[in-house]
Amino acid sequence: MKRILIGIVVLAGLAIVAWGGGAMLTETAATRWMDDRRADGWVANASDISVGGFPLRFTILFEDVELADPGTGLAWSVASLELQQDVFRLDRITARWPAAQIIASPFERLTVASPDTEDLHVSAMLDVQPTNRFALDAMTAETGALHVTSSEGWETRWQEGTLNVARVEGTDTTYDLSARAAAMVPPQVWRTRLDPAGLLPETIQFAEVRATATFDAPWDMDAVERARPQVTALDIDDVSMAWGDMLFRATGTLEVTPGGIPEGELSVRAENWAAMVDLASNAGIVPDRIRATAEAMLQVLAGMTGRPENIDATLTFSNGRMFVGPLPIGPAPSLRLR
Repeated sequence: MKRILIGIVVLAGLAIVAWGGGAMLTETAATRWMDDRRADGWVANASDISVGGFPLRFTILFEDVELADPGTGLAWSVASLELQQDVFRLDRITARWPAAQIIASPFERLTVASPDTEDLHVSAMLDVQPTNRFALDAMTAETGALHVTSSEGWETRWQEGTLNVARVEGTDTTYDLSARAAAMVPPQVWRTRLDPAGLLPETIQFAEVRATATFDAPWDMDAVERARPQVTALDIDDVSMAWGDMLFRATGTLEVTPGGIPEGELSVRAENWAAMVDLASNAGIVPDRIRATAEAMLQVLAGMTGRPENIDATLTFSNGRMFVGPLPIGPAPSLRLR
């Protein structure tokens, strides 16, 4: 019995020493990372960095975090950031931070808050490669209800949001992506422009994306410290949005130029397309001078489906422009990540 007790004490002592050593290395690495960012010209501040979680976890807590990248002008500030690793699963990190945060760019400042409770947190689970610059293998992130206010005078909110990322096996830079936001209230300034008569419901039911994206570099620490990887190809399983009785869906494959401009084709379905034309006209995407022509061409396309209120067509991206069938509908969006 005495030997058993001695063995337990020895093992406990070794566990304490091992955890203490790991905690010290973790805190040193976190402090050094902040120091290195400041040496690169960043704003990188935390009022305190501490490590807890004994005996089964390393939980590192940053308080009063301020980060700003001089290369892009992007900045983030939040009251706390908690990163948690299990002692036996250092490749898995749980990140948690308050919903209340500020995200800024050279163009505007976004204040994020929870409309329900001040205690709401955003959480993310990451599977990474600790010995390979923490290259991302998978991530799941969730938000509850969030309210976003811009310094440019607009605000929006949604009831819930999710993001899932998984690296495709056998690749370094290709990832399966899915994202969904539900019960979104768009900015009033957008609603006033798109729907001046106020015919649409206040809330967009959902917006969802499911795709496989290939980037020009892996998502690892370099993506934070140096430059964001840029999309080179998109295989879109589904892009969809429902607002009132309008439903838009798209699927297809796009190549993306080094400048971030998509090239390729998507198969699209538009239910209640006439209302979508109204929105596009109100937004100035479809000029008044060609609206009648556009509606006539779309009516022909709709007639081919058997249901005149719906359209099944091809959305083409070519030379920086978008076309529905032969009809030009405006410039292609930029997919370049800042």
